[in-house]
Amino acid sequence: MIEVTKKMSNSTIIDTIDKKLLDTLTEKQLKYFKMMYGKSGVLFLTSEPGVAKSAIIRTIAQKLNFQYFDIRLSMIDEIDVGLFPYRKEIIMELEDGTKQPISLMSYAIPEWAYESTLRPTIIHFEELNRAPLSVRNAALQILLERSIGTKFKFNENVYMVSSGNLGDKDGTDVDEFDRALNNRLIHYPHTLTIDEWIEDFATEHVHPVIVSFLMNYEEHFLHSFDENRSKEQIAYATPRSWTFLSDYIIKNYGRESSVSDYINDVRELGSSYIGTGANARFISYLDDSLKFGIQDLLNNYESIEEQLEILSRDKKSELLNSLKGMNILDFNSKQKENIKKFILTLQEDEAVSYILKILDDEYKFMKENDDDNSVAEDFLSDSRFAIFYNAILKHAPSIDEE
Repeated sequence: MIEVTKKMSNSTIIDTIDKKLLDTLTEKQLKYFKMMYGKSGVLFLTSEPGVAKSAIIRTIAQKLNFQYFDIRLSMIDEIDVGLFPYRKEIIMELEDGTKQPISLMSYAIPEWAYESTLRPTIIHFEELNRAPLSVRNAALQILLERSIGTKFKFNENVYMVSSGNLGDKDGTDVDEFDRALNNRLIHYPHTLTIDEWIEDFATEHVHPVIVSFLMNYEEHFLHSFDENRSKEQIAYATPRSWTFLSDYIIKNYGRESSVSDYINDVRELGSSYIGTGANARFISYLDDSLKFGIQDLLNNYESIEEQLEILSRDKKSELLNSLKGMNILDFNSKQKENIKKFILTLQEDEAVSYILKILDDEYKFMKENDDDNSVAEDFLSDSRFAIFYNAILKHAPSIDEE
């Protein structure tokens, strides 16, 4: 149990971060939080644009039930960070007993800073190395001194992190820090794999068709900066731009919408989000999906059964990856039976990979809910799946003992 001390009005309140909440963090999320928790030095995450730096910090806050404040330094001025001066009038009593009115200059405290003292909070200062000098200096006082001016001090329940871009390596304009400042920052290069993105963010927030596409065509997940190409093509694929396209589809057509609802929009607008190369491949994928998709497999299996028999392994893999991105606990009994029928048409390695995925999901469910469910048992006890049992045991030798 991690204890967080919050000081307010000369009293001390001990908040606790439940270990169950910490257990929900992925390995990378926990690493970043532990670096913030130390409050010694300032965590400074760097990466190319669009690689989900803010998304991972926001997710940490959500999982721990913290407030999250995103301060984008390149878009504000110093008064937004806490250097807004105001004049305060006071009456000062002199030694001879006379009173004299005087004016003092102080700083107004931003609302977000005050609100951060009310409950555990993560404050994320983005684009630190792209901010105007006056804004950066104001932010650094907060990051390094955990204060605004001389009077306002942040509580112990406030955690801070900063982030920035790479400069020439990713085509962004950044300022170089001097040695003294660099020595106060904890420089950590932020990276993101597609598996991390899907687990940490996309499963809940991105349209399942986009997730399925990227699982099959990972080369379009993140296009690294190319100076020559960037002069011809401004838009390019990143986790951020895929999320933008997903938001367009979900907001206009819904998360459960059919490909036929939005494919023409993607033809016309998709390149503006993810660039021409990624969009061309995505459209081709959507065209193939129109023949039949995951919803047909789940709900109309009988009508596509003959087509499945002659389907290529690649197309079956696409359907399988779509299934892996969905929660089997959300399916009804008919849909589960249709999934079983489909799994039996796959080659052994792919069939086993899905069954192991169900076992893993059930373990996580039991761990998080302190309860049991029978989905994995339902698959393993089905006599039709006996042909895969030996292969499953190679990956999960403890099943026999449990």
